[in-house]
Amino acid sequence: MSEPDFSLDFLDQEVTIDSSWSNKRSAVRYLRNDIRAAVKVKSIWFPRLFPVVLRDVSSRGAAIISEKKLGKNTRICLYLLFNDGTRFDIAALVVHCDRENRRYGIKFDNIEKHLAEHLLHTQTDLLFS
Repeated sequence: MSEPDFSLDFLDQEVTIDSSWSNKRSAVRYLRNDIRAAVKVKSIWFPRLFPVVLRDVSSRGAAIISEKKLGKNTRICLYLLFNDGTRFDIAALVVHCDRENRRYGIKFDNIEKHLAEHLLHTQTDLLFS
């Protein structure tokens, strides 16, 4: 009986990642359930403010769940209120819509460095997306 080959040649192989499978996010997204969130849809005629569920958030964007329908490319303001009373008002754009599951992806107009720092300092559980 021959000995099994335990060589590690497979470690020398080039690894390729399928571009459709790779995560294209450029910032760490924090999973938080202690932040209250609301969205104001920017409109000259009918501005609306309504609560949303914050699924995850980063310095560059957020994922929300909303009972109200949002359209892709809709200009919004995302309001975030932390338990310590700190509030962020962030201008953003809806860039992803999954109306069937009421999930929306939001891209902030600017990188929110102060938000990123506050997320890091107030994080109690290490949950990332």
